[in-house]
Amino acid sequence: MKYPLDTVNLLKYATTENSYRYRPIIRFLYEQYERFKYYSRTEEIFRFLKENKLVEDTYKESDLYEDLRRLEAWECVISRRDKELIFYTIEEFKNKRLKYQITQPVFEIENTLKKLDELEDELTGALESREFERILKGVNKLMEVDLDNASNEILYENWMVLMNSLENLKRNSANYLSYLKSEKAEQLFKTEEFLLFKEKFVDYLSKFILTMNRNKHKIAKMISGIEQSYIDRYIQRLVDYFASIPTLDGQKFNREKSTRLQTERWLELRNWFISSGDNVRDVDVLLKETEVSIQMISRYALRLSEMKGNNKNRKDDYLALATMFNQCEHIDDAHHLAAACFGVHHTKHLFGIEKLTDTQNEEIWEQNQPTFVTAPKSKAYQRNKRIKSYVKASTEEKQIKKEQVRDNRKKERQMIASLIVDQKIVLKDLGIVEPFVRKSILTWISRGAQNKRRTGKTDFGESFSFYKASDQKIKLKCTDGVMEMPDLIFEFETGD
Repeated sequence: MKYPLDTVNLLKYATTENSYRYRPIIRFLYEQYERFKYYSRTEEIFRFLKENKLVEDTYKESDLYEDLRRLEAWECVISRRDKELIFYTIEEFKNKRLKYQITQPVFEIENTLKKLDELEDELTGALESREFERILKGVNKLMEVDLDNASNEILYENWMVLMNSLENLKRNSANYLSYLKSEKAEQLFKTEEFLLFKEKFVDYLSKFILTMNRNKHKIAKMISGIEQSYIDRYIQRLVDYFASIPTLDGQKFNREKSTRLQTERWLELRNWFISSGDNVRDVDVLLKETEVSIQMISRYALRLSEMKGNNKNRKDDYLALATMFNQCEHIDDAHHLAAACFGVHHTKHLFGIEKLTDTQNEEIWEQNQPTFVTAPKSKAYQRNKRIKSYVKASTEEKQIKKEQVRDNRKKERQMIASLIVDQKIVLKDLGIVEPFVRKSILTWISRGAQNKRRTGKTDFGESFSFYKASDQKIKLKCTDGVMEMPDLIFEFETGD
């Protein structure tokens, strides 16, 4: 297809050096044309420019005539002689006292420029969910019309209603989603006032998605059921209607171009709701973009909520910490508290080695404390290369380690068994126990709390259940301290 991509003289009035004079003239003729006053006299244009101070004080009518001649040369305006006037002077006759009208292409250009001026002040576009219902209704009318008996006017009306609904859906949804992703909207999403409108945004988008999902399959099914031969006949009747519209320029109607244009509009509607080959349906793209917008809005709202909640929680933390500092009697106590809360002041990096043992019951302070040698940052210092060494445990050492583990497990099992009286362990009746017993009890509680029956198994395979004997708290005494716990009773099943 060949595209006309030549220079457009019509746009010169808005881009040249004297466009500050040309544009007011065109805008005046545009507004007069909208009021059905198709021709304006030169004195009216001159008065408009002077009263609104759109030109310099030295600007004269002769300058206006020159500007109008330039605009007419660019085919922005057309002139005709004002036959109602009588010329009284040679100057009037020389200027011919013409009347001017804006051309139709420039009218459309100015109309577009006017819309662009209004874009900054108003929200454009919307997710109109009823457009899907209108498209569904329009396709239904299209397929039910009787081509043999219906008039061309009815066919044209049904066709334009359907295509205008699709065009509105495309334009408004694209503008609205683009607005949600604009920098201006992003700044609004970061304010706390946005939380008040978050639910409205999500409900609005969700309603649009719901209506889309409810109607897109119906529309696709209807379109798929329409034969291409039927559409070809329908389009030919439309072209007949366009050809019957009288024109004054005497230009011959191009049936081929009109047929191609209407066929492309039908294919666009079809591709919107029916996938072809590797092409994704446009309605699915719109659905995905709308879902992404919901996720974006929810993400901003969640971030604001977290920030708001974190600020509140942090305030309470600082008040509690300030109270603790206020209760310190000596400065050394405050130093110790600061080190515990904020860490060592000068140290930026901490380095440690792996855990020295795999035993879960050994506390960290019971392990050997390693010593680290720090290297100076001086360039003169030569760092010693680490020599990798490998120590292979002998078979005897492995056997000794296994025996130790086996003996410890046996002692732990005997220790637990000694606490069971009548298949029960009553926590408040226990005396002083080893730390292993406390850790085993906490492990049982953790396992039993995962189900409603409060049951589980110990590390040795015994099944148990537990319950609260009372709402009082008891103190479990261990060799390394005292722990406050609920008044629990553990019951074990009989047998191994």
